[in-house]
Amino acid sequence: MKRLALILISIVAAAVLVAVGWWFGFQQRLLTEAYAVPMVDKQLTEAAMLTRLIDNLDSGKLEDTKHLLTLQLDGHILTIDSLLDYTDARTRESALKIFTGVAEYRAKKPVSYTGHLAQAGGEVDAKISSILRRAKEQTK
Repeated sequence: MKRLALILISIVAAAVLVAVGWWFGFQQRLLTEAYAVPMVDKQLTEAAMLTRLIDNLDSGKLEDTKHLLTLQLDGHILTIDSLLDYTDARTRESALKIFTGVAEYRAKKPVSYTGHLAQAGGEVDAKISSILRRAKEQTK
């Protein structure tokens, strides 16, 4: 009888360990997938953009290339600004310095693209100008 109880306890313990192992493995896979899909999508977008930029450079379309890079920078500025409230002081300080640098550069060399590629639009340009102006005022 003691042997049967020991065997049953061993089987139950093994089943519990297998279940716990499966659960931790499932959680790890869930977290990996949660980060993997957005990361791969971001890398695919970057690869497509870089291919376009390289093609433009090879074709001598420097203004189009500069415009695409400016659009990409503007997208980063908007994203960073929208997430700054959820970051630490070091990150906010870094963003402030970088935004100030962008504002100073754009004051010297304003964006003036007149090509055939899509434009961001007045509302987006105004929002980015506001972000950069605010950063420049905060560093004074």
